[in-house]
Amino acid sequence: MTDISSLANLIELAQTNPQLATAIVIQLLLGFAAGYYMAKVAKYVMALVGVFVLGSLIGAWGASGSVEDAVSRIQNIAEFKDMAMNIIKMFGFLMVGPTAIGFLAGLIVGLTRK
Repeated sequence: MTDISSLANLIELAQTNPQLATAIVIQLLLGFAAGYYMAKVAKYVMALVGVFVLGSLIGAWGASGSVEDAVSRIQNIAEFKDMAMNIIKMFGFLMVGPTAIGFLAGLIVGLTRK
């Protein structure tokens, strides 16, 4: 098992392992494409997310009966979010790093290019 915890080690491994280098390039390209197209539909996606978030908040408030109960339910959701973020971090940089970098680059290009 090799150590790929740092970017320098990842670059060294990619230089000696063409299969890893190919996988990283493909992930970067897929992330770039996703980011580019996301920039094109960002306003619709943001509106959709906003509707779902607002609907969830109204649903929690309506089901709880009081503002205090709604706040406690929202705090429970926030605790779940923290747990989910810790699980995502456990997968490491190699799983999502190249795709995320490509996604951000594609998003920037998509937003700046008309």
